[in-house]
Amino acid sequence: MSEGVRAQIEIASPGECPVAAAAADADARIDRIDRASGGRDGVVTEEFAVDSDADVAIEATPVAERDGQTVYRFERDRTEPCACDLVEQTGPPLADVSAADGGLELSFRAVDVAEVRAVVAALGDAFDGVRLRSLGHGSDADDADAVLVDRSVLTERQRRVLRRAYELGYFEYPKGANASEVADELGIARSTFTEHLAAAQSKLYEAILSIER
Repeated sequence: MSEGVRAQIEIASPGECPVAAAAADADARIDRIDRASGGRDGVVTEEFAVDSDADVAIEATPVAERDGQTVYRFERDRTEPCACDLVEQTGPPLADVSAADGGLELSFRAVDVAEVRAVVAALGDAFDGVRLRSLGHGSDADDADAVLVDRSVLTERQRRVLRRAYELGYFEYPKGANASEVADELGIARSTFTEHLAAAQSKLYEAILSIER
């Protein structure tokens, strides 16, 4: 049986997310967020913990103190757009949610890469600044298999070449488009396309395979 795929997604602009707003107001990272949607009809109750000396400007009620942190509780309308709800409506349950700098980081286990793509697409349709931070296979204990690929190692031209090649099915079997067809779509010579593609793939393989030079 497949062990599934572990994914972490970052959302830079998660809309009217109270927890993201609280993290931005407090200039702090919020690592624990609890949600309960089984209460009153149409109402979702959430709690988060932040350093007790942090300034929380959103409408939330302090309900407990623990380990130098204050636990706040707030309610929201279930019909309001929420990144966490959107992930779980698409398929996988969330394993972890954190907030910092006005954004969210969502972690979950998917059945396969296709389910991860579906989540990224759904979030991308609803919010700005959605990106896949890490993708890994294996058991939860096998953290060494998780790989974080820093896309900043790629030039803007290399990203554009990779993206268009992927969109046109260049990496599929059989190919949806060959090198000449992708190059024509990009408006560049075939040799230029293959040069940029080889450079981009080399950088990605180095990150994925943890090759040291």
